[in-house]
Amino acid sequence: MSNDDVDESGFVAVTAMAGRFPGASDIETFWDDLCNGRESVSVLSGQLPAAAAGYVPSYGLLSDPELFDAGHFDYSPEDALIMDPQHRLLLECAHEALERAGHGGPERLPTGVFVGGSVTDHGALVRAWGHARGVPVSETRVQQANDIDFLATRIAYKLGLTGPAMAVQTACSSSLVAVHVAIGSLLAGDCAMAVAGGASVPAVIPALRHDPDDIFADDGRCRPFDAHGRGTVRASAVGLVVLRPLAEALEDGDHVHAVIRGTAVNNDGRRKMGFHVPSVAGPAGAARAAQLVAGVGADEIGYVEAHGTGSVLGDPVEVAGLTKAFRQSTDRTGYCRIGSVKANIGHADAAAGIVGLIKTVLCVEHGVLPASLNFSEPNPQIDFASSPFVVNDRTVPWESGGRARIAATNVIAFGGTNAHAVVAEAPAALPTTPGRPDHLLVLSARTRPALQNAARRLADHLERRPDADLADVAWTLQTGRAMHPERHFVVAADVPEAVAALRGSPPAESGPGHPGRLRTVFVFAEPGGDRTGSVAAIHGTEQVFRAHLDEIAEAAHPHLGHDLRRALLAVPGPESTPAHLAVQYATARLLMSWGLYPDAVAGQGRGARCAAAIAAELGPADTARLLVTPTGADADVVAGAPARPGGPVLCDVEAALDGAPPGQIIVHIGAERPAAPATGVVEPVYVDVLDEPGRSPAGFRTVLAAAGRLWAAGATVDFAALHAGERRRRLRLPTYPFERRPYLVPRHPATSSEPSDPRGDLGPDAPGLVQATTEEWRK
Repeated sequence: MSNDDVDESGFVAVTAMAGRFPGASDIETFWDDLCNGRESVSVLSGQLPAAAAGYVPSYGLLSDPELFDAGHFDYSPEDALIMDPQHRLLLECAHEALERAGHGGPERLPTGVFVGGSVTDHGALVRAWGHARGVPVSETRVQQANDIDFLATRIAYKLGLTGPAMAVQTACSSSLVAVHVAIGSLLAGDCAMAVAGGASVPAVIPALRHDPDDIFADDGRCRPFDAHGRGTVRASAVGLVVLRPLAEALEDGDHVHAVIRGTAVNNDGRRKMGFHVPSVAGPAGAARAAQLVAGVGADEIGYVEAHGTGSVLGDPVEVAGLTKAFRQSTDRTGYCRIGSVKANIGHADAAAGIVGLIKTVLCVEHGVLPASLNFSEPNPQIDFASSPFVVNDRTVPWESGGRARIAATNVIAFGGTNAHAVVAEAPAALPTTPGRPDHLLVLSARTRPALQNAARRLADHLERRPDADLADVAWTLQTGRAMHPERHFVVAADVPEAVAALRGSPPAESGPGHPGRLRTVFVFAEPGGDRTGSVAAIHGTEQVFRAHLDEIAEAAHPHLGHDLRRALLAVPGPESTPAHLAVQYATARLLMSWGLYPDAVAGQGRGARCAAAIAAELGPADTARLLVTPTGADADVVAGAPARPGGPVLCDVEAALDGAPPGQIIVHIGAERPAAPATGVVEPVYVDVLDEPGRSPAGFRTVLAAAGRLWAAGATVDFAALHAGERRRRLRLPTYPFERRPYLVPRHPATSSEPSDPRGDLGPDAPGLVQATTEEWRK
């Protein structure tokens, strides 16, 4: 199959991942566990009934699944208590995934949510708790906080996501089917971005009785494809991926972990020996269809992350089905490695597919194939010798011979819905443009401790990555995060300076933003005759500043009889009043181009001329005439420049500085002055761009710091305008530091009961079916 015939418009980028796994609370730890061959299932001997010998002794436990940051999502403690932990963890992971994608800010793309979950007993516990305390919880509250119908819509509501939001329920294949549905929605144009995956987090750790007819191992070990395999163990997990059409993700500077080139879903129908039993034809059809959609020949696929439960029937049937699919386009044997994450963490039910996909994406991205654990000799019912597959029993580098790495994820399920995804290595990112010499890094949180934690985590992250592009770091923080009341910023030229600044506690003048709308007043200084700095640096880098200054200089030439621009850019620099006023005017225009519009303007002495020009929104010719009018005509000049309707109010400086109400911030533009007493509740901001030798900060850094101060006080900055003309990338940076608290429903003794014993992929039809099903395929 030739890649020349592939329609890349159907390719979808995985731009972020988030999850909670046994032994790992994040993606990075999960990958580290896989590469180091850690088996993260827990022995339950101390938690099982007395007759422990009759129970499956292990389970893949999450660490602290009862913890939740209720306040962050505006839930009361009681609401958090009533909510199923599965809902809570999915909500946190969705928030984290969008921030990892660099799209966690307020200006989000139309985003869909597609998730699957497992039925839990949490709702029953809540009902019993309510009755026990004599205050029953309404059935509506219980249902909305616990039913899997509301998994997706809760995320959409709390995170403000406006694309389709739907629960996808197909048992063990739910979360990979959710990815398939999400991709269809993206390609159909129903949304521009999608969050997809699933969760399985029981309210109570199940004491699962061993049944020789099911898929759960009585020895508590999962041994995929192994002759000694006795089945799997259950596990809790949460996993989500963020998806975007590949071309759009690359153009927007998103990080692309890997590319999903094709997916397919089908059902076994009646092509099997019983409802609980997998078929050969179903998984084979799904795998072959996904390859065709992806435009990939089977011999291009170097790894398959299989469902791999280690069960006596499931593994042989799955490998037979995959072999049947691969044989449609290749006769090669023993070239494609196969493994199963269930040996590491257990079977995560509705989240099993997304856990497998996340592992596959990480393999493709990093070029490493982690060992499939607990394999010593192949299951004799699996004909590996004539198949394309070999069990990946040790961690190895992925040698792809210079070709793009391509892998697949396969899932089969109780009830027969199969899903298959073909995943390929990401293409190279588009190049970025050079950044400015200084960068504004912004951080915000709901509380001061969380803000300090965010600063520490970012400093740690940057310290480990000294070659990080600080312009991309700034862009990701500015546009990829929600803006909270507690705010902090730093301005830095390089990573070491940023780390040093972040190590300190947020200074007193940063955050919290004013709860109401911030009122901003620009006060232009009386030009100082001894100011002889140069504006050459900021003139050379800032197009808006340069354009306004050059226009004023050109328009002023007939009035002055000399080139004002030459004086402005000279060293030691301008001494004339018109030159100083032109610099102040251009500085104000630069701030305004970033969305920092003043509500009022005022001027000290001849600075009133700048205020009048801003208020009236004069053109270059009138502004130049206003700024160069001889001294002594100030009153007449300003009076002749009426404020523009809807523009900033032109007021005198005393009215601006004295008796200002809370929530007003004064921005002094021009020569720096001694700090004045706080106006209202916000400290004033000083902006002076004249760059003198040995004087710091100056130039662009001064304006950037002023923007940071205004943002920290509650102003809205147009960060896209700040980076106009640049191509930036969204980086993987530390996400919001949730402040989690435990929320556990008290269990009343009278309501305690033995957990139910749900069946897995196979039921009582399993014994004796291996031979019959294999013969069915071979016919």
